[in-house]
Amino acid sequence: MSRSPLSWPSVLLPPLLIALSVAFWWRYPPRPEPPPMSDQALLRLAADTDFHNLEPTPAPLPWEHYTIQQGDLLTHLWKEQWQLPTATLYRLIEDADQGQRLNRLRPGQHLEWRADSDGRLLALRLWESDAEGYQWDLDGDAIHGQVLEKERASHRVRVAGIVRTSLAAALAGQPALAGAAGSVSAQLAELLPLSRQARRGDHFSLLVDVERLDGGERAYSAKLMGFDYQGARLQASAARFDDDRFYRPDGTSLLPSFWRHPFAESHHYRISSPFNLHRHHPITGRISPHYGTDFAMPTGSPVAAPADGVVRRVTHGLLAGNYVVLDHGNGYRTRYMHLSKVRVHPGDTVRQGQVIALSGNTGRSTGPHLHYELRMNGRPVNAMKVPLPTKGQLASDELTRFRNQYAAYFDFPADANDGTEVAHRDPEQ
Repeated sequence: MSRSPLSWPSVLLPPLLIALSVAFWWRYPPRPEPPPMSDQALLRLAADTDFHNLEPTPAPLPWEHYTIQQGDLLTHLWKEQWQLPTATLYRLIEDADQGQRLNRLRPGQHLEWRADSDGRLLALRLWESDAEGYQWDLDGDAIHGQVLEKERASHRVRVAGIVRTSLAAALAGQPALAGAAGSVSAQLAELLPLSRQARRGDHFSLLVDVERLDGGERAYSAKLMGFDYQGARLQASAARFDDDRFYRPDGTSLLPSFWRHPFAESHHYRISSPFNLHRHHPITGRISPHYGTDFAMPTGSPVAAPADGVVRRVTHGLLAGNYVVLDHGNGYRTRYMHLSKVRVHPGDTVRQGQVIALSGNTGRSTGPHLHYELRMNGRPVNAMKVPLPTKGQLASDELTRFRNQYAAYFDFPADANDGTEVAHRDPEQ
């Protein structure tokens, strides 16, 4: 049986198709499949909704101060009270040349430190006397040190005035503050709702400890010690006590007391992920600091304000889901993420125990839970361990010491329990 001869088209068609395919592939090569998006890429895409940086342009964190007391243990202060990385302390102590300074701390010596918004230590100063000290500066794995030989002198000053445009502007003209007007204004703004309630014509009187180095013209530090603010919408007076917190003339705390947890004591929820600066992220597997505490709460569980405060932010983010930021004053802020429903609005005043939201599973989440953060002066701290303000009223002996401390500056009410606001005694009278 003879085969029929193949036609030219049938012979040429397969090679022609192959040639066309090769030419097309050469001209338009297939794009490689993109790799999975990294955790850092996700954070860059949603910078304004980052878990750990909800503020678009966070302010630089201030220097913190502490004077060593009898019985203090540096390791306990460092880890439990200041919430600084323990590994950093060990690195400083192991410094062959200067580490012994930290092992020889004595009552009365003064420590100053500055951390970033991730809780990493940037610099540490130890003043061993009024004229001698040492400073460590940390840059990644590098530590640089320098001896401090400057005479420190502190003076308590009183400044008073009237608000014309803003408190900061009114303080800028006060030479006694030696260039620290911005710092003092910011400290008072942490205690009082000046942005919402200050008005033109308000009167103020402030007590400030101003410190200079080597008699310099500009202040080395300025610490607000007391204030009397009398305005159209805001009247408040308080002074700083031994525990570094402010109290009114009747001894009640200016800073609200804090619950340890953001829900009623009658509820108990398991901690599914604790505060951990070296945590492996459950989704990406990479080292990703966990700046809050996660509670395994069923969707719809009530979330309560742990202290009185003002709602600063309510929004939705790609990573954090529905979240809320509360400002409790004196540098304390709390954050709540992955909420299913929010029950407050920006600018609202909330009270301790008030339900502000319902827990959920919004945003980037592995399951229903509440992510709860506490920040002090912009720095994340472990809300389950850090000392919290729980004292609502000074005890009788404390109130006596408090009044004796400020008797030269304020007229206190005759009856400690009458609740009368303090009035400043004008030195001309």
